Amino acid sequence: MPTIPYTHWASFPDQASARSCADELADYVTRIREAEGSRWMLLAGRDVETARLTERHAEVEAIVVRHGGDYDGGEATYLAGKPVVDPMLTDEPGPDPTEGT
Repeated sequence: MPTIPYTHWASFPDQASARSCADELADYVTRIREAEGSRWMLLAGRDVETARLTERHAEVEAIVVRHGGDYDGGEATYLAGKPVVDPMLTDEPGPDPTEGT
């Protein structure tokens, strides 16, 4: 089955809740960062079989809600026309916004 790198987004009222959720998503690459309004953002990425994408959304949303967070969906990120795990998760440089201007 074809797979794509896919990143889920969630926000939490505090860092401890975000970390607890990330611990439960151990098979994901995760990053937690402080967001606006004293919220904490959790990004969780991994390769997902395209046929299971809807199922994965439901699984991740249930885990996020169980830890007191708000699930904000997910996305596939593309660099140079190829899907990659969100650059913020891998620390790979993203596209240069000044390139081509």
